[in-house]
Amino acid sequence: MCRYNKSGGFNVPFGSYVKPYFPEKEMMHFLNVAKNATFVCGDFVSLMNRSRRGDVVYCDPPYVPLSPTASFTSYAAQGFSYDQQVELAYRAQHLADRGVKVVISNHDNAITRKIYEHATIESFPVRRFISCDGNSRGNAKELLAIYQ
Repeated sequence: MCRYNKSGGFNVPFGSYVKPYFPEKEMMHFLNVAKNATFVCGDFVSLMNRSRRGDVVYCDPPYVPLSPTASFTSYAAQGFSYDQQVELAYRAQHLADRGVKVVISNHDNAITRKIYEHATIESFPVRRFISCDGNSRGNAKELLAIYQ
């Protein structure tokens, strides 16, 4: 996980584990599969503008809050607003119309269901391992919005 504080400093602790799991087998599999991929670190607008028919674009934006009281959205100093979430979905639909498949991950809630209403939605539970309160970690619903 990569997250920054409001000052722009990296703020995800390493943690302390007696016997940490290192997923070597999974990482080697990913390395082999990813040989045909291009990874880009940049804003979604410029990436989407570069996409061409036949491309597959995966977007993992900062997730919308699960509830009105869970308002953390600042994985980066500049944040990621609701309007940016809507713009991402809008641009994804236009790419799909041009033959580019777009997959976006996010929380599964009423807000994302509305934002991604023109996409095919795949919903699934995920286990949360990162939380300020270790006792409250549990399952949450996530979705993939698929534009094709």
